[in-house]
Amino acid sequence: MIPWTCHIVRQSGYVVEYYDNGFSILDRYESRLDEMLSFRAEERPDELQCVALDQTLEVAASLTFRQAHEWACRVAGLVSRFVPERGLVLLCFENEAAVVAGFFGCVYANTVPVLGVYPSMVGSVDRLFDILEDSGAVAVLGPRETLMGFRRQAAGRARKVKWIPVEGAESAEPLQRRHAADLDDTALVQYTSGSIGRPRGVKVTHRNLGTNLHLLAIRSDFWLSRRGLVWLPLSHDMGLVSLMFGVAMGGTTWLMKPEHFITRPERWVQAIDRYRLNFSIGPNFAYELLARHVPDSALEGLDLSCWTQSVIGAEMIERGTVERFFSRYGPLGVKPSILRPGYGMAETTLMITGDSRDGEGVSFATFSRAGLAEGRVGPPRDEHDERVLADCGRVIEEHAVLVVDPETGDSLPDGQVGELWLSGPCVTPGYLNREQENRERFVTGADGRIWFRSRDSGFLVKGHLFVTGRMENSFPVGDHRYDPDDLAQAVRQACPVFTSRSVAVFRHEGVLCVMGELSLAQARQVAGYERLLADMAQAIGRVCPVRQLRCVLVRQGGVFRTPSGKIRLAATAGAFAAGRLPIVAEQLFGQEALERVEILAWGKTPL
Repeated sequence: MIPWTCHIVRQSGYVVEYYDNGFSILDRYESRLDEMLSFRAEERPDELQCVALDQTLEVAASLTFRQAHEWACRVAGLVSRFVPERGLVLLCFENEAAVVAGFFGCVYANTVPVLGVYPSMVGSVDRLFDILEDSGAVAVLGPRETLMGFRRQAAGRARKVKWIPVEGAESAEPLQRRHAADLDDTALVQYTSGSIGRPRGVKVTHRNLGTNLHLLAIRSDFWLSRRGLVWLPLSHDMGLVSLMFGVAMGGTTWLMKPEHFITRPERWVQAIDRYRLNFSIGPNFAYELLARHVPDSALEGLDLSCWTQSVIGAEMIERGTVERFFSRYGPLGVKPSILRPGYGMAETTLMITGDSRDGEGVSFATFSRAGLAEGRVGPPRDEHDERVLADCGRVIEEHAVLVVDPETGDSLPDGQVGELWLSGPCVTPGYLNREQENRERFVTGADGRIWFRSRDSGFLVKGHLFVTGRMENSFPVGDHRYDPDDLAQAVRQACPVFTSRSVAVFRHEGVLCVMGELSLAQARQVAGYERLLADMAQAIGRVCPVRQLRCVLVRQGGVFRTPSGKIRLAATAGAFAAGRLPIVAEQLFGQEALERVEILAWGKTPL
């Protein structure tokens, strides 16, 4: 990190750090979330805070910092009539301008916003009522029409919950309770995506959020990006913190609805070109969609040289995706240095490792697949033993990452795979209403520090973090443990018809199961399901010594995903066991059959 010099100024009740490059941010040791928006409203009242786009990329709504602040004050007055201070309020907004007023309105009223529901996502009704029950939230805030849709499907649930239409703020008295909360009080509750088990509510404090935003700003050149675009659901930590980053930096955030991106991925880059935006963020699958599912005609005349930073994270980063992305968009002005890797989760507020200001973008290294399965790091023996992993960067300042033996709790040296333990001021205090799990996951180390047991596995090489997968998802084969993400990647490499999030690997009745999802268009590309099933089996057999393997093809929707696009392995496996998936074809391969498909594969290339 290149150090910038700054001086601290007290003005109008705010404590502000002014840096010699013109960048300014609230002092994280003195400031709370309730000041973030109001400070910018005073400093730059008439500058745009957010711009919401419709499906044609026209401006549907916009707010200046002053307008956003004044609307939030009215929402605070509305909320305070129904919810006591420190009460929990579940937000129910799409990616729209009203979400800014709704979120900060709850903060201004000294209530706690709860995030985790995106109304138009599949399964949002059950998720909303599950979160209401789990969190104990006393109210739901959102647009009237959205709330009415949920109430009609309540089926007797959440009888005592207050449903507050945000439109009621038009006649409410403005309110802002400044400094009503302490720095270590809960500022918001962020529900996890649910890729592993039931979603959990993560308690994020004012200190957590202020520190994460501050460190991300000073260790990178993201502060140069005064114009960013977010299409991820603002109910997700990656989307929310991206929006908060724009507020903290005093920049403008363009909002796009996730369904508009998913249905036509070219809208992402077309918006960047049209409005000359600098910063964006997305998981690996989003860049895969850009690389593989955008027609050439949609890119004609685009100039993306303005796009200078883009974070890639939230799931395993794949080299093939990155290479295809730059091959497609490099000629349009996208430079390799724009893609910045990051690792983190809601439990660490957002990012805890990442690229620094002088980084050259995401990079990869190749390791032995068999060695990683044994818990050691080394070079591959041959092409089938290669596992390519993304370098997730170094830990951010004031934080630490330990690689730990999950059985003994002993710290492991570089070159060994273990559970990742995380510590520092961005690590949150725990989950809402889950004291037993908090005692298991947030532990005090021998050094007296609080460490979060991430249940992710990985290793360090010269201070750089490499993540191998989720411990809960891995399974033993013989004396070694294998990661589903790795096996799924091997299948996708052998079967290009599958995209980056369309292969799920799990155990079913003691047998390894590999499931590939096919859209209607992809199904038309497949000459015969028998050959595709055999190719899937061959890909697994070459990297994992299984004696039995079940290969399954399902129609689109057969692989379950979280709102952010991660595969929900447990839910997918459960639906398969219950016979609730749209199966197109399946085949059980025994040892002889696995040996036979490998022998047949020799004929693909001449001797």
